[in-house]
Amino acid sequence: MRFKIAFAAAFLIFLSEGRSQETLTNIDSVLRVLQRAPADTSKALLYQKIGGHYNVVHLDSAKTFLVEGLELSEKLNFPKGKWINLNTLGNYHERKTQYDSAMVFYDRALDIVEELNSTKGFAVVLNNIATIHIRKGDYEKALEFMFRALKAEEDLNNENGIAQAYNNIGVVYYYMQDFDKTTDYLTRALEIQERLGNYDGLINGYNNVGAIFDYLQQYEAALESYGKGLEIAKKIKDRKNEAIQLVNMGLARSKMGQLDQAEDLLKSSLAIREEIQDFHGMATSYIAYAENSVQQGKMDQALNYFRKSLEISEEKNLKLLRKEAYRGMADVYEQKGNYQNAIGFLKQMQSVKDSILNEDNAKIIAEVETRYETEKKEKEILAQRAEIAEGELEIKRKSTLLYGSLGLAFVLGLLGYLLYNQQKLKNRQLQKEGELKAALAKIETQNKLQEQRLRISRDLHDNIGAQLTFIISSIDNLKYGFTEISDKLSDKLKGISRFTSHTIHELRDTIWAMNKNEIGLEDLQARISNFIENAKVAANNVAFQFEVAPDMNSNISFTSIQGMNIYRIIQEAVNNAVKYSEASDIKVNFSEEQSQYVVQIIDNGKGFAMDDIERGNGLHNMNKRSIDLGGSCTIESQPQQGTMVRLEIPKKA
Repeated sequence: MRFKIAFAAAFLIFLSEGRSQETLTNIDSVLRVLQRAPADTSKALLYQKIGGHYNVVHLDSAKTFLVEGLELSEKLNFPKGKWINLNTLGNYHERKTQYDSAMVFYDRALDIVEELNSTKGFAVVLNNIATIHIRKGDYEKALEFMFRALKAEEDLNNENGIAQAYNNIGVVYYYMQDFDKTTDYLTRALEIQERLGNYDGLINGYNNVGAIFDYLQQYEAALESYGKGLEIAKKIKDRKNEAIQLVNMGLARSKMGQLDQAEDLLKSSLAIREEIQDFHGMATSYIAYAENSVQQGKMDQALNYFRKSLEISEEKNLKLLRKEAYRGMADVYEQKGNYQNAIGFLKQMQSVKDSILNEDNAKIIAEVETRYETEKKEKEILAQRAEIAEGELEIKRKSTLLYGSLGLAFVLGLLGYLLYNQQKLKNRQLQKEGELKAALAKIETQNKLQEQRLRISRDLHDNIGAQLTFIISSIDNLKYGFTEISDKLSDKLKGISRFTSHTIHELRDTIWAMNKNEIGLEDLQARISNFIENAKVAANNVAFQFEVAPDMNSNISFTSIQGMNIYRIIQEAVNNAVKYSEASDIKVNFSEEQSQYVVQIIDNGKGFAMDDIERGNGLHNMNKRSIDLGGSCTIESQPQQGTMVRLEIPKKA
């Protein structure tokens, strides 16, 4: 048998595992810290740490955190946050066997670290790019990136990074069949990792040393080395590496003839890989299963496993595994005496192998054909070929003139098509330029409006705000400047002072809204909470509650005018309840329905008959603001049963 798949599993270990894939033992507390953390650079880094953790323990959960970290880093213009989140997103897609997507993220990360001239960033990203080239079978390119990564690690004097670089360079030399250099670099890596006590590095080292013993047919030593790697993988809960050790142990048992034990180990490995959606690993496990089935004499079962591996390999463009699957199927059909199918799969294997190694193995296929085809069959084929060639020559003579005419017509048509496409492209470019100019003009107008809004808000704060504060101070001086002052005049001055203070608060609210293009739910929530806290101080005999439904989308935003209208309606409703309802409990609830947002202000006061109420300026203003919002504001009340004000705001189309 020719199966050598143990090494394919053993050597695919990446430096990125040690840098951005660390598991967090206290993940629940870290998630709680993330929820409370302000939107700063530390939070962007925390998103990456959590994403790296889930890349190892629960892959499908990782992407959301990494995208959030990248978006926050871009918002903060935080280069380090950008490249580490991009790099870990590349790890995510690599583990999903989405290599083209992984390369896109790695290239973006490399652009940033090159701009920053970050030695540490070079080491991490270059090695990850190299692993993609390993997957694709481009070993010369992989070595180029790996030696650049090693140079960066040496500049940093980072022993752990140097060890991992040695490990991966040894991997590439194995695939290039240079075993002296393979042994040299793997030994250097393991010596450093054992000295450092690095778990991830030790898994790599034990795994690869086991693979060397496996290759030398020293299976007991290989099993011992794989077993050490398995213990460490379980300890740090690295499911992917756990599956790799299991499949390698299974293959070693199979080669020792311990087929039942091998099948149990392979089954455990496949279950883990299906759980974490490791497609490369699943394809590898199916081939290992097939090899074990062949040794048990279960040829049909072996073919079934080879086909499953082939399906995944073709879908994910895993050329090395496609080659192994084709070769395995050819060997099985050869043992079954079906030489035609054996030759067919050998040809497909050869096609894949040529695309990877660019070697000509046509002689091997010819030997197989000669082995199973009789001399009579060969003569028949040669005769048929001669007849076909003679017929083709006659057809070629008759068709030359026709093809020449068609060729000329095709060239003329192609020229016309190219001219048409060029004009079409030019028109499209002009259209795009027009759209860009319009967009730039719109942005410029918006910027000017924002500048004007900020200028007005500063003038309100610096001039009118200061003048109102001066009025309050002057009134207080008047009260204390006269020893004798009538109660009526004193009350009048106090009223003016209160009114002026209220006006200042109203002015601050207006400035708050004017300073923003948009008001998010969290910002609006904070403003309302502040108002509620002030209301508690003014009405200490009333219990206030403000609740936002837990299933509300935290990314909701309103225009500054919408946010101000919502705030004013709530403010007016709460003030009315405090003044007139004699309530002991006032609640403000913010919730979301299918097509609208709903705000409810509920009190347990004395209520009133709806027919008896006379709508004043306050209620009129609430209704007017709700109309401006495109929604509605309704009031429900009955005597001695409290009052509810319900504001409905339609969602954006």
